[in-house]
Amino acid sequence: MDKQMSRLWQRVDPAARAAFFSCFVVGYLAHLFAFANLIPNADGLSRVYDPQQMTVSGRWFLHYASALNDFTQMPAAIGLVTMVLLGLAAALTVDILKIRGRVAAGLWGAIMAAFPCLGYTFLYMFTASAYALAILLSAGSVWLARRGDKWSLLGPVLLALAMGVYQAYVTVAIGLALLAVLRETLEPSATFQRTLRLGVRFVVHLAVGAILYYAILMVFLKVKGLELLSYLGMDAARSGYPIGQLPRLIFSAYWQTATFFFKPGSANAFATGWMMVLDLVALAVGAACFFARVGSKRLKGEPWRLVGGLCMIALLPLGLNFMRVLSPYSDPTPLMKYSFVLVYGAVLMLADGAESTRRLKRGWEYVPVVWAVLLLLFCVNTDNLLYTATAQSHRATESYATRMLSRIESCPGYEKGMEIVVIGAPDESQLRTRIPTFFQVDHYSVPLNTVTHLNKHLYYYFNDWLNVPVDEPAEETMIAVSDSAAFKAMPLYPADGSVQVVDGRVVVKVQETYIPKSDFELAYENRR
Repeated sequence: MDKQMSRLWQRVDPAARAAFFSCFVVGYLAHLFAFANLIPNADGLSRVYDPQQMTVSGRWFLHYASALNDFTQMPAAIGLVTMVLLGLAAALTVDILKIRGRVAAGLWGAIMAAFPCLGYTFLYMFTASAYALAILLSAGSVWLARRGDKWSLLGPVLLALAMGVYQAYVTVAIGLALLAVLRETLEPSATFQRTLRLGVRFVVHLAVGAILYYAILMVFLKVKGLELLSYLGMDAARSGYPIGQLPRLIFSAYWQTATFFFKPGSANAFATGWMMVLDLVALAVGAACFFARVGSKRLKGEPWRLVGGLCMIALLPLGLNFMRVLSPYSDPTPLMKYSFVLVYGAVLMLADGAESTRRLKRGWEYVPVVWAVLLLLFCVNTDNLLYTATAQSHRATESYATRMLSRIESCPGYEKGMEIVVIGAPDESQLRTRIPTFFQVDHYSVPLNTVTHLNKHLYYYFNDWLNVPVDEPAEETMIAVSDSAAFKAMPLYPADGSVQVVDGRVVVKVQETYIPKSDFELAYENRR
């Protein structure tokens, strides 16, 4: 066994090893707070245990991928598995991008692990390991496609599985494919014909993988007798694509990518002025390294390299944010933008060995290293700001729910086992954070005030987080109580009289009226 493992170890490229271990170690330390605590957002309240049957959202493979953690939120175990999977993905991307320097590979692995979009992923801890598997499958599909041998036929299968976990991770494959072609234009031994064949192979790979994903989805829907939910406009997929909106969607994809990196305070992002400065430095470093390599003696005189490289760079923002085009009825969230980390991978790929062109002054090699370290510091801080803000919100929610249960149990006439009807969700004016830096990460994934945004969330919280068996009444009961004269005469919680026994049940008035569940919520709760 020792001999076999030693042979296997020697076969792994040193740069790939550096990427794996850097990703694993830095990632585990950067996200340690999330791995050592169980911090729910609104979705996580009902997912302490959940079999993740999400075929109705197009994620037919998520159930099987989530079996890695037995469908249970176990942060320490999920964190360990996730970082191993992500480390393997980092090693594969180093090989795809032909990063040979161990320093560049190590920095790339660290940035992959600390990129704040992964922090948003860990707020959905119940799917984190499955999503890391999707990233690995996407990277593996491109790695196989690049080989060009019989094994490359498995590439579309891996891509279909990745999309079956979450469709958004197709953008990881698209981004890696674009960067692989860009890297090929900088390879002295590459010819125009070989580079063109590689690009065509990737196009076929992505198309076949997407078709395979959709075909399997249709089979799952048929066998289970299901229809797609209105999640991210998935249900509109059957009615045809809005071709007339394509120019607007492409422009929107480019615009959203630009604002993600260069506009502090933009929607579905976490940019600050400091990040904008780092991104401008990244742009300058990447441009300098690209033109230095294209203009080197070994590549000079072949204009197809410059044209081809610039085309790949121009397509990269569209490829990374292709979900905006694939899902025309919704905007991608930070969790769906993990592929944006490949922008930084492109910078390190271009910087790796650029000083050997002799077109850059001596000492230039320190610039990308310092930039990457500062970027890493920003990413780690942002990740932990996410966790701190959500933990603060969870503590506020716990205090609110505990005090409400105390009021219910001390209500005159209350008896154990009595039906409890809570009408409404907490008013956020009663639960408001006053920490200004939290607003950098403000998003529905990162609750700043309460994790119980809807009426049903209070029942999730009572049952799954406080272990108090409080069954949620039927919709008919909620509506009937909300329409009753006795309820309308009650003051709002927490005023005296806002908790009363009415017709043999405890009624708590948090809002003036009950807001019935949408068709989407009802269908989602009955998913299979």
